[in-house]
Amino acid sequence: MASPLNLATPSLLNVSPCSEIAAQADGWQASLRLQLKRKSERTVLQSSIHQGPLRVQRPFYPEGPVCHLYLLHPPGGMVAGDNLVIDLECLPISETLVTTPAAGKLYRVADYASPQYQGVTARLAEGAVLEWLPQETILFNGARGELLSRFDLSANSQLIGWDIVCLGRRASGEQFDQGDVKQRIEISREGRPVYIDRVNFIGGSPMLDAPWGMAGRTVSGTFFGTINDDAAISLDEIRNILPAPVPDHDWGVSQRGGVLLVRYLGASAEVCRQGFETIWQLLRPILLARTVQRPRIWNT
Repeated sequence: MASPLNLATPSLLNVSPCSEIAAQADGWQASLRLQLKRKSERTVLQSSIHQGPLRVQRPFYPEGPVCHLYLLHPPGGMVAGDNLVIDLECLPISETLVTTPAAGKLYRVADYASPQYQGVTARLAEGAVLEWLPQETILFNGARGELLSRFDLSANSQLIGWDIVCLGRRASGEQFDQGDVKQRIEISREGRPVYIDRVNFIGGSPMLDAPWGMAGRTVSGTFFGTINDDAAISLDEIRNILPAPVPDHDWGVSQRGGVLLVRYLGASAEVCRQGFETIWQLLRPILLARTVQRPRIWNT
């Protein structure tokens, strides 16, 4: 049974990894702790503390007050025992967009080696806005580890984000018939959980081919956005702007507990991300009163 959520978050400098896997890791112990603060007319990177091969480029301001950050992991992927911890503290009325320049990767891990762990924790104070838009994560055949994304929101903060996982390397014909990777997405508001999603990708398991599971697809994506009761959002409108249904590409749209969800199950990370970008273009003006400004790194 999973351990209960610990929603009492310590200060920025004392955040500890939230997984037993992380505590036992013996590979790269990398961490990045960022604090974002609104100063005058824009959000600034108030502090950046890093350990190991995890960095952030200098902030970009392609749209005035919003701080665009690019997370960098120079090794490009995680091997046995690697432990990456990313902590974001978004102070009141800050506006931040975070993305990555390339796909993340979990490489094969031998049965006797320590698993991999990546934990992302974000705390959003009153009026803060966070857009968490990383590129996809590729699970190599034989990967073993845990991916955790946890967002703790205040009463009137806003979150838009997505998470995309690819099983194996489609271009090279690699399947995910070995390995075990747990994925968790957790969103809470004022200490109360509003969305919890947990998936266990076990290589070669019946779930990967079953109609009630992955149905033979290799890409799973989740788009999430927090919405207020007065937000003028039509689920039918969102369904209408998604790519037309074709074999091997399925979409689902729902709203639960103040969280708008769009799910993708298919065979292409590119199709998934294009669909999510289209939804982002629709929702950003409604939820954040801003038109879309694509991060420049996505064009390279």
